[in-house]
Amino acid sequence: MDRTKIMDAIIKEQQKVIDNLKESVDRYVLASDIEEDSTIDPDDLSQQVQAKDMQLRFEQLLKKAQDEMSFLVIERDLKHEIIEKGSLVNLDDALLFIGLSLPKFDYSGKTLMSFSIDAPAFKNVEDKKVGDQISLGNQMYNILSIL
Repeated sequence: MDRTKIMDAIIKEQQKVIDNLKESVDRYVLASDIEEDSTIDPDDLSQQVQAKDMQLRFEQLLKKAQDEMSFLVIERDLKHEIIEKGSLVNLDDALLFIGLSLPKFDYSGKTLMSFSIDAPAFKNVEDKKVGDQISLGNQMYNILSIL
């Protein structure tokens, strides 16, 4: 399996996350940008404040997603010998990326899963190497290779 091609697929999925977050930010910018003089209803002002709050939350999520994209670009061509942040692991019938959380997706007939080093599951796989077994949820996997 080619690490670079798999990483490109992960980067593409992360770009979808970024694009969705940008759309959410834009939507809340519009909702929070009502002229105060044109609104006399207190409910309208309350909704405007809530929209601004949501805009700020989505901006924080967007910044985090963009930082994660920078991490992916740096990690794209690196190799790891053990499971650690940035590792791409070839398992029996799945792929695992360590470093950020993305929704599962299919890559060449295997499910690609990912999670951050802050996830409880990371403790189950940290520092494992080729030939070891790992437990994810109620599934056991053999580590075939670390790409």
